[in-house]
Order: sequence, then structure tokens, then C-alpha cells
Amino acid sequence: MNSSITSPSESLFIGDLRLGDHARVLEITGGKVMQQRLGMLGIRRDTPVRVVHGPGKRGAVLQVGGARIALGWGVIQRIRVAVIPTESTHTGEKT
Repeated sequence: MNSSITSPSESLFIGDLRLGDHARVLEITGGKVMQQRLGMLGIRRDTPVRVVHGPGKRGAVLQVGGARIALGWGVIQRIRVAVIPTESTHTGEKT
């Protein structure tokens, strides 16, 4: 989708982001077990994440803190996020 979203009221799922997008986790819509598992991996509400590979049909790789975590398509479609606008280091423009 569009990575220039700046309004915090607009939320997407991780599967809707593009490579390199930064986002903040708003909610995990999966069940209790999924929420616990993702919490153990460091993915919980208000956690900043960055897409480092994908997303594609098979899932995505997220950077969470210093770790990179691979998640399947079914999981990334249950993590609702808000895009965090960042400045491009090459152009100085906000993306």
C-alpha cells in the first residue's frame, strides 16, 4: 500500500506495508496463544518494527529491536500497525 501515511488514525496490517517501512504495532488480532508467542518474540503493542524483507505471499521478515524475525502470511495479516513516517537519508524527504 502507500507508505506515506502519516495519520495515526489510519492503520494497516504488516502485509500491507512495503519493504523498508517503519511502523508501530497497534494490536494483534490473533488468539491468546498467538499474542503470547509474538510477545515472547518482542512483538507487542506500541513496539516499533521495520520490514526488512517482503512482505510477499510467504510472509515477511521484521526487524524488532536488534532481532530479525520471519513470520508467515497468516501471522502478518493479524498484526495491525500504524506507519511511522521517516526521513530518507538520500533526499531529505519524508516517506
